[in-house]
Amino acid sequence: MKHPFSHISFIAAVLIAVALAGSFSSCKKQAELPVVAEWDTFQDPINGLEVQYPKGWLLNTDPKRTKVYSSQTVADKFYEVYSQGSGTVNAEQGGVEIEISSEKFKEVNVGTLEAYKATILKNYAALNLAGEQPATIGKENGFKFAYKVKVGKETTLQGEKIIVAHDSAFYTVSISGFNDYFVVYKPIFDKIVESIKLPKAKISYKDPNAAALPSAEVTKFSNDFVEFMHPDNYDVTMPKEKKGGSIHTLHLEGLRKDCTFDLDVFPTKTDKGEVKFEKFVEDNKAKFKPKSTGTQNIDGANAVVIAAVSPAKDIERSVYFTTKGDKIYQVVVTWYKPLTNDFKPAFDKVVASLKLK
Repeated sequence: MKHPFSHISFIAAVLIAVALAGSFSSCKKQAELPVVAEWDTFQDPINGLEVQYPKGWLLNTDPKRTKVYSSQTVADKFYEVYSQGSGTVNAEQGGVEIEISSEKFKEVNVGTLEAYKATILKNYAALNLAGEQPATIGKENGFKFAYKVKVGKETTLQGEKIIVAHDSAFYTVSISGFNDYFVVYKPIFDKIVESIKLPKAKISYKDPNAAALPSAEVTKFSNDFVEFMHPDNYDVTMPKEKKGGSIHTLHLEGLRKDCTFDLDVFPTKTDKGEVKFEKFVEDNKAKFKPKSTGTQNIDGANAVVIAAVSPAKDIERSVYFTTKGDKIYQVVVTWYKPLTNDFKPAFDKVVASLKLK
C-alpha cells in the first residue's frame, strides 16, 4: 500500500471539506456485494493479532495498525480523502476500508473504556459519532459508534468504529465505505470483524522455565514458501542474511534461545547448473556430524532425518532435508536436553504440520 494514513489526520481536513463540498460532483456506481470464494489470514508477527480478509484485497500493516482495502485504487482514494478532507469518488474508486489499531493505556493516560470513550468522541468530533451500541471483538465486550460524513457534493463516507479493551490496550476496528458501499459490503465487514483474534494476554510465571515452555495453543504461519502450525508463544522472524545460497530463511523462537526451529529454502536450479537433492544432502549433512540417519514423510515427500552431534553441552539437534518442485528444504531443530519431554514433542508437531510450496 503506497499511502499509509490515519483517521486522526482526517479530522482537521474534513472540517474544511464541509464548506467546499458543494463544488464536488461524482459519477456514482451502484455497489454490488462481491462473492468471496477464498479468504487470506494475516497474523501480526510482533503481537500475534490475527484477521481474515477476502483473498486478493490489499493489506497494509505497521506496528500500530493493520489496514485492508478492497483494491489499491480504493486505498489511493481513501488517502486522498483523509489528506484533503474531500474527494470525488468515480465508478472505479468506490470501495471499502478496514482498519485495526491499538493504543496502550499508558499512551493515552486512561485505563477504562468509559474514559477512552471520551477520548474517541473528542478525537473524532468531525465524524459526529452517534448511535452507541454494545459490540464485541474476539471475546472482549465494548461499544461501537456509527458515522456518516459528506466529503463531496455526491460523496459520503459512512462507517462504524468498534472499541474494546484488552490486555492493557484499547483496540479500535474502523470499517468504512464510500456512498452505498458500507451498507452493501456489511456482510463482509461482519465476517472480517468476527474473524479477529486479539493478541494473547501476557501471563506472569514464577518459574522462568514454565514461561519458556511451548504453549499447547498453536497458530498458523504461511508465506510463499511454506506453511506450518507452531506454539502461539513462539515468534517467527525472517533474518535478512541468507545462508549458503538459500533463497528464503525463517527462524522460530520463544523465550529460550537454545530451543529453536530454523528453515532454509534452496533452489535446485542455479547459475552453476541443477542441484540434485541426493548430492545436496551428502554435501550438507557432514557439517552436522550425524550420529544416525533415517527417513520421514513430510507433506507427502520423503525426507532425510539426521540425529546430529550435540553442538554444545546439554543441547540436542535434529536436521531434516526434503524437496518439492524446484526447491530443497532444510530444517534444523535445536532444544535443551533436560527439557526434551517438553520441547521435542512440540517441535515434532511443527515438522509434521509442514506444507511445502
